[in-house]
Amino acid sequence: MLTANDLLFSYRWGVDTFAKLVSDVADKDMARQPVEGINHPAWLLGHVGTYHEVIASLLRGEAFDNPWDSPCGKNSTPSADRSRYPSKEQLLKHHEAAAALACRTIESVKPEAWTRPMDHPTWGKQFATVAPAVVFLATSHQSLHLGQLSGWRRAMGLPRI
Repeated sequence: MLTANDLLFSYRWGVDTFAKLVSDVADKDMARQPVEGINHPAWLLGHVGTYHEVIASLLRGEAFDNPWDSPCGKNSTPSADRSRYPSKEQLLKHHEAAAALACRTIESVKPEAWTRPMDHPTWGKQFATVAPAVVFLATSHQSLHLGQLSGWRRAMGLPRI
């Protein structure tokens, strides 16, 4: 039987890998776009960090604003203007704190939190209950963006981690 700890292993691996993939990136390079329109580390950390917060809200049964239109949301366009994003330190701090909140929430919620119907005007069309939304965000969504960050590193001429 799958447990919260099984999900947390993969989720934490992704969070840790994000930090490793930017560990040698200078703050000034966090919004560089070696290929036009590529998702850069500043946008990626802001984007995934927002969804860590959504995981916690979903499991706690709290309403949340759809982050698609936030500065690093699905509908935003990454900008090469470094001034539009927080510092690398702030981005990492938020990313790690939001992920830690989501992990604590995953560890502490009652089983019925996972089976609660998805009561959100947009997300309810994709996910019937909270469980598949959380699993998607903690695994597939995060991994998709880890791949983008890895590709960005290669386009920047940086070594693989």
